[in-house]
Amino acid sequence: MNNQKTELSVGILGKKEIEKMTTECNLICAYDPDSFEPCSYDMRIGTIFRDGKVINESHDESNDTFEIKPGEIVSVLTLEELKLPEDICATVFPINEQSRKGLMVLNPGHVDPGFKGPLSVKALNLRKVSTSIRRKDKIFTIIFEKLPKITEGYPIERLKSREQRERFYSQQDLEVSPKGLFEIIKISKDDSFTTKQDVKSIITKHWMSWLMVILSFVAAFAAISAVIIGLYSIRLSVNNNRNKNSGNNLEFLSKRSSEISQIQNIDDEELGTDITDQNYNDQSETIKLEKTEQEN
Repeated sequence: MNNQKTELSVGILGKKEIEKMTTECNLICAYDPDSFEPCSYDMRIGTIFRDGKVINESHDESNDTFEIKPGEIVSVLTLEELKLPEDICATVFPINEQSRKGLMVLNPGHVDPGFKGPLSVKALNLRKVSTSIRRKDKIFTIIFEKLPKITEGYPIERLKSREQRERFYSQQDLEVSPKGLFEIIKISKDDSFTTKQDVKSIITKHWMSWLMVILSFVAAFAAISAVIIGLYSIRLSVNNNRNKNSGNNLEFLSKRSSEISQIQNIDDEELGTDITDQNYNDQSETIKLEKTEQEN
């Protein structure tokens, strides 16, 4: 390692500063000149952990392309190794190239000053179809930042060689790391990992619950509508009865009026007959008196 002191300004390093720190101080080992960006560096896949195999540069399948199924998680180590001084930290971000492919980097983040070695990362395929990766593909980008002063270095006991890291992550990948998204989703602590049938059952129960709620609202609405219609029908019936009674009363009054008129007509006729008889009698008496006077 070159121990030459390189003066840097506090803040995020630009491309020229990253290149200078890399060539003079081995900031990035096994670097690719084409991976330098204006203020970052794109790190590449160096080791792939697959089915218990450590696929690195010396492996027979080092140049193969590996299919990542939908929902599958893959573990990798970067090809580049970092040698951060005690006054430089770094931050890792996913790159758009992998995001567009549906491959989401799960654990990018902060790298402490003094760290030495490759970075580990897990990636998840979020696409509906399979995607692929191979060694030397760019996996994420890293930004370097100069601190105002030197800090405590990275704990020496946590620094491991590349071979040690590969053995550790291979064992961890086999024993505890989930192979896919469905292995992360568990129904309970004691149950086995969910299957497609479990997921379908959960979704079906969910929609059945919503269906029952919807049907309950429909039933309540129908009951309220029936009550309203019933009240309206009763009101119409009452109004019809009132109208019917009014019509019967009018008919009765009309009939009574007609009967009264007939009675009056009869009385008038009888009265007229009596008057006529009286007049006739009066005339007869008058004639008799006139005859008597003439005889006398």
